[in-house]
Formats: sequence, C-alpha cells, structure tokens
Amino acid sequence: MNAMRPLLGTYVRIHVHGAAPAVCTTAVNAAFDAIARVQQLMSAFDPNSDLGRIQRLAQQQAVKVHPWTQEVLLLAQSLHAHSDGLFDPGVAPQLAFWGLLPHSVNGATASSITQLTVQDGQVRSAGPCHLDLGGIAKGFAVDRAIDALQAHGVTCASVNAGGDLRVIGPEPEPIYLRQAHNPQPVLAGLLQDGACATSAIHFSQQRHAGQTISALVHPQRRQAVQSPDSFSVIAPLCAVADALTKVLALARQTTWPCFAHFGAQAFITPGL
Repeated sequence: MNAMRPLLGTYVRIHVHGAAPAVCTTAVNAAFDAIARVQQLMSAFDPNSDLGRIQRLAQQQAVKVHPWTQEVLLLAQSLHAHSDGLFDPGVAPQLAFWGLLPHSVNGATASSITQLTVQDGQVRSAGPCHLDLGGIAKGFAVDRAIDALQAHGVTCASVNAGGDLRVIGPEPEPIYLRQAHNPQPVLAGLLQDGACATSAIHFSQQRHAGQTISALVHPQRRQAVQSPDSFSVIAPLCAVADALTKVLALARQTTWPCFAHFGAQAFITPGL
C-alpha cells in the first residue's frame, strides 16, 4: 500500500507491505495522524502550539508541554552539547529577520536551546527565547509515524517526508538525492532498518537586502550556508539524522565526533 499526504511543509509518502489491506489502511491513517500531531505541537507558525506558548510564556512561568515536545527539546539540548553548539534551534531570530519565520512576540534578538529548563513536562526559559524546531521535528514526526505503524502490527514499511526517510523490515529502500545542477534525483544507495536525512539549500536559498540567505544558519556566526552540496546522515532514528545534517553542513567534516556518539554516518554529495 502506498499513500501520500501534504504535511510538514512537504509531501509525506508512506509505503507499507506484507500486511492485510485492512491493517495497512488503519496503520497508515494512524501514522499520518501522528505526523499531524507533531506538526501541531511544534509549529513555529502557530502561536498556540507548544513552541508558540514557550516563546510567549516560558520566561514568566512554567509551560506545560506534550511528552513529544519535551522529548524533542531534550534531544535538541543533547545534540547541542555533543556538537559543540553547531545544532541550535535558537537560530530562529536570524531566520525571522530574513523573513523566513514569523517575528518573535517577546522581542528576542538572540536565542538558544540552552536557555530552556525542561523537566516533568514543563518548560521554563532563562530569558526571551525564539526557537525553530524545523531542523529536528520533521525527522521526529517520521519516527512517530513508524511507531504508529508498528503499534498496528506493520513490520515492513517506509516513511519519507521530503527526504527524511526511515525504513523498517528486511526490504531496502533506495536513497535518492537532489543536486543543484541536476533536475533528476540521483540514486545514492540503499537503506535498510534505519533512517536517512538530507539537508541542502537548493530550495531555501534566496536574496535578502542584497545578500544570499538560506534556511541553514550557523548559530554563532548568524551566517547562512551557501554551499551547493547536499549533506546527508544515516542514523538509527530519523530525528537524529535530521538534526545532524545541520551539523554536517556547518562542520563539513564527516568524522565530526558527535556522529559516532549518536551512531550515525555522514556523507557529502558535491553540488557541482
């Protein structure tokens, strides 16, 4: 069974095989529901999402969040610590300045995931915060979709959210990568029982106030990545693979220590 829906700012494709049609239908619907739930909780564009409420309220009071939101925030903090700060959803103020995200409602001009205290389903911030979880939440949504499929008895499936891919079962899934100079995706290999994510600036690169910008931003330098290369990571979980592609794009070293820490492999596909 193949199904596709527009979610997470892209098209999400779910492929299930080896199960009865009724099981597939129920499982796929549950998987799409899980993805939609992650989108609702962690949207940077919805002021009533968990992320929106953290931005508005966490400096003044503890904000109760969904367990999934807490899980993503804690993972983001771990990724920040192990990447020497190269992964940080606190790049949101710069993205907002460029018009790629809504402006902060609390006047935050600088932010970091390290400002947050996350414990027992509640979040507090040490100062005005403005975060964008887009660099990790899409992969996390893919993981939750896989969980939903497995909860309904599916053992062979793949979920692909605009290049964030996770596969379960013995049947490998081809990995296709886009290159800036080539309109046709290129086969990069096969993936079995794991996740792969790719980041590149092909679709986010644009001009702003006379400079070239993109959605990939260095947290400390506030500069946009301008390389035409594609940055891919294979890892056990899609949330980890998704986040580590940003680290790879900034470090440009496939042997950066945090990849081994998270059981990941990194590779760079030249864009020219």
